Amino acid sequence: MSPQQSASFLSRLDLTQVDRDIFTGLCHAGSPLRAYGGQIAAQSLMAAGATVEGDTRQVHSLHGYFLRPGRSSDQITYLVERPRDGRSFSTRIVRAVQHGETIFMMTASFAMVEQGPMHQFAEPEAPLPEDVAAILLPRHLDLNEDETGMHDAESQGFELRIINPDSAMPLRDGRYEGMSWVRIPSELPHEQLIQASALTYLSDLTMVSTALGPHGGKTAAEELMLASIDHAVWFHAPINTNEWMLFAQDTPVARGGHGLARGLFYDLNGILVASVVQESLLRTRLPR
Repeated sequence: MSPQQSASFLSRLDLTQVDRDIFTGLCHAGSPLRAYGGQIAAQSLMAAGATVEGDTRQVHSLHGYFLRPGRSSDQITYLVERPRDGRSFSTRIVRAVQHGETIFMMTASFAMVEQGPMHQFAEPEAPLPEDVAAILLPRHLDLNEDETGMHDAESQGFELRIINPDSAMPLRDGRYEGMSWVRIPSELPHEQLIQASALTYLSDLTMVSTALGPHGGKTAAEELMLASIDHAVWFHAPINTNEWMLFAQDTPVARGGHGLARGLFYDLNGILVASVVQESLLRTRLPR
């Protein structure tokens, strides 16, 4: 990947600080005319982390709500509040505002890494990333759109390889499960905040499709109104988004026009580095 492509992805996390706790940024589209929610969440985390002094406290969780669609053509203002800086924890609240309206809200918690007991779920068995085909993505996710209509994910600064993307999720042991491999092949700084923000960006790519997995995926999507409602990430161990991560996902329930998806990120050593939960809007379109 060229330095220009590397800079393109890193620029998706860039913010301009305009005051002590006020930042601005731009987001590309995630669906036509709508800013990509994973990028808004990632920039919100960057804004929150920029107000935490020192490097001894690392982000360990974030909880966000998508309130309104954002526009990719206009800048977003991130307003950070500092409700607490304690001995071990710092808490931040971020509001992403566009045209005077809050489009996204996040709470983020930062803490010192301390000693304690350890356990984790075992990494599930999966084919190696080189044995899984790269998928094509809609052109609106790309920074440099062309007329082909589709792009491979690598052209966007990340690689995404979904295992069995074109088949409905089968029920295994009472669970609907799916897996994908994802990474950012260009070198990113190893600063924890940048890596956590990059993972946050990646974590929103496939959660809605996971919730749709048992119902036919793309076919079902044509008949539904789809949107991310809320999104939460917990960070457990050091992250390197430049290396392949297995994103093991499942969807426990869809009901009442909502669908829930969960995901676990494992690194190449089988270490569980982050957990994700998202609720999505899966509402049947009403006839006009």
